[in-house]
Amino acid sequence: MTTALWILVAVLAVGAIAGGLLRMRAWLQKPVPPEVIEAAHRDDEDTD
Repeated sequence: MTTALWILVAVLAVGAIAGGLLRMRAWLQKPVPPEVIEAAHRDDEDTD
């Protein structure tokens, strides 16, 4: 019984990690708003 419980916990942990990675990947693939790009260009000009 204890071994089955640990296997269940491991499967749930792997599923949670995989789900989080998939959500992060989807979030990173979203387009960046133009304001963010403009702000980044202004920041680059300030450091030169």
